[in-house]
Amino acid sequence: MSGTFCLMLHSHIPYCRKSGVWPAGEEWLFEAMNECYIPLLTVLRRLHLSGIRPGITIGVVPILALQLSDGYMKARFLEYMGDKILRARYDLERFEDEPARRRVAEYWIAVFEDNVRAYVKEFHQDIPGTLRWLQDEGAVEVVTSAATHGFLPLLSRDSAVYAQVKIGVETYEKHFGAPPRGFWLPECAYRPAEDRDGRRRRAIDEWLSDFGVEWFIVEDVGIGSAAVIEDAKGCGAPTTDRGYRLPSGVDVFGRNAATGRQVWSAEVGYPSHPEYLEFHWQDPETGLRYHRVTGKDKKDIYDPDKARLRVARDAAHFVRLLSAEVKRAKAAGVGSPVIVSPYDTELFGHWWHEGPAFIEQVCRALAKKTGIAAAGIGDFADKNREDFQTIEMGPSTWGENGDFTVWQNPEHGWIWPLINDCCRQMEDVLSGIEAAGYVPDVHGVRVLKQMGRELLLMQGSDWPFLLYTEQAREYANQRFHHHHQRFLKLLWAARDLEDRNRASDHDLSEMEDIDGVWGEIEYRIFREREIGN
Repeated sequence: MSGTFCLMLHSHIPYCRKSGVWPAGEEWLFEAMNECYIPLLTVLRRLHLSGIRPGITIGVVPILALQLSDGYMKARFLEYMGDKILRARYDLERFEDEPARRRVAEYWIAVFEDNVRAYVKEFHQDIPGTLRWLQDEGAVEVVTSAATHGFLPLLSRDSAVYAQVKIGVETYEKHFGAPPRGFWLPECAYRPAEDRDGRRRRAIDEWLSDFGVEWFIVEDVGIGSAAVIEDAKGCGAPTTDRGYRLPSGVDVFGRNAATGRQVWSAEVGYPSHPEYLEFHWQDPETGLRYHRVTGKDKKDIYDPDKARLRVARDAAHFVRLLSAEVKRAKAAGVGSPVIVSPYDTELFGHWWHEGPAFIEQVCRALAKKTGIAAAGIGDFADKNREDFQTIEMGPSTWGENGDFTVWQNPEHGWIWPLINDCCRQMEDVLSGIEAAGYVPDVHGVRVLKQMGRELLLMQGSDWPFLLYTEQAREYANQRFHHHHQRFLKLLWAARDLEDRNRASDHDLSEMEDIDGVWGEIEYRIFREREIGN
């Protein structure tokens, strides 16, 4: 084998259950299920049943897994799909005298009905369970992430990093029946060990190592700027063509820039081709999409048949690009190069409607091609780990500038002192309870558990990201402050758990109904942790 292609799909939707519907809220999840997750699972199932091992690595953020498994959200999704089908049927009549639009309406009816059938009949309304089946069958590798996609490097309290990682691992074990091998760092955000008040603070990967995590991914800048500290094989300067080992024993891989640019770039990326569905133009009455990318001002009507032909061409081009990358790496002296290509799962189907079909075409082409094999990242590591150099890395993300700009800047930097102060306050409350030898009753336990939930939800990287991009700025602002205010109310109650008036059973029930994730959460995991432990 000459080279290995590792496609990584990172699946994440922030917690939105009973927190708004549209344009921000629950429909974020329903859109992703309809446009991305169900089509992707359909493709993976079809490939597997036809004898092709896709070899894709799929990350599922724990807060997403919980929402996909939630009975309320499942029922709401089917209501959402029923409405989509009705809208498409309405357009079928409305466009009776417009054949091109009518054909697209027919296309949407077929797509929506097929997705509902697959969700109910083939996946049994259990997307995480279907992924588990695919992993058990050896078709894919599924990995976890931080509990609520918290931006780990900017969490100043070690208790927060520990809780995000521990709950991420435990949630994975509950849904997939085994410990996770890989871990998606939210926003690919990495921080090495650092000094704090004259004492060493552990690197992010050291926390992963504690839970048996074997590998994670960083942006190419994280690898390119790394320092080699052990190079028994004489491999030279780090590149994303190889895997590496950190002093903690955890492996790390870098994102391949060429394949990332080919899909993501607005200038050269495949989704910008004129034949593909235009994401930004929606019918003003029904909200369905009827145009293709075409030009800036005038958009032609979408033609699914022409789009399918374009998919075949782009998939073939992508496979040629993979071959070129392998050839380049081997010419540079890499014996068994790896091409690690991580993307947001939601790109394939939501932003790029034809994305799942593209993935299927690439997998089918690679199954016939010699010289490149598709494989999970863990599988590649197992076969090549003995050749990994040991490196040390600096801070990095896959965001703008490759640093923390998106999540920490003057405009919304106010968010982090609030988050980190709440983490400290949680530690103080638990220390006080422990020092007093106080044993909370059922009501007190409910207060402390809900504090932990609100703290986790407050830490999600989505809120500073949305504040920065202004895609849903007001929603993000409201959501963050709602979690913050609920936490402060619970904090006041926790300072005197004997006073039931501070947080009544009714108050707690309302919070639990909206933010009741991780019903059996152990509040003690939020205790202060000694630096370095």
